Amino acid sequence: MSSASHSLDLRMTHEDGLIVLRAPDVGYFTAPLGRGAVVAPGMTAGALQRLEGTVQLTIPPGVRGAVVTDPPERVLSAAGFGEALYRIDPAGAGEAAAESDAPEEAGAGLVLVAEQSGRVWHRPGPGEDPFCAPGSVLEDGAAVCLVEVMKTFSTVPYRPVKGLPTRGRVVRWIVGDGADVQKGDPILELEQA
Repeated sequence: MSSASHSLDLRMTHEDGLIVLRAPDVGYFTAPLGRGAVVAPGMTAGALQRLEGTVQLTIPPGVRGAVVTDPPERVLSAAGFGEALYRIDPAGAGEAAAESDAPEEAGAGLVLVAEQSGRVWHRPGPGEDPFCAPGSVLEDGAAVCLVEVMKTFSTVPYRPVKGLPTRGRVVRWIVGDGADVQKGDPILELEQA
């Protein structure tokens, strides 16, 4: 597996009438989907922080349904190769899965990626509020996070480039506070505000 890969499909097995989505590698699982989330092929389903960098986890082809498990309680949860991350009820999606196809395709690629390698910090300092959180609306120039490289901190501004909307609403953090990223790794998932 190449470290240049920025996304990996979850591994799929079947168990007791459910689809079980498993970790495709060893690392720390973060930014999981919640119970009841409707999934479809190609959809982002969290991230896995590995030694080589953070990769997005995607729903593999042929998987549609609703998540029937609770997300881990920890922001970063250790995951072994093949460990079950999600249990999906294929009958649980109903009409919602069909309705969600168009927005997922339209929203594909609405991620802010790291412009440089380093350590991502959500806050300007310990004990301070994060620069942005799920639901925050970002406009051109708004501070998103800090990236630390060799004890030098750079503010990452929001820029509506590479298909990002002029006004973007934060859906979720893909990398945890204090996580290491490689240039090009996804940091935030966004939607049109």
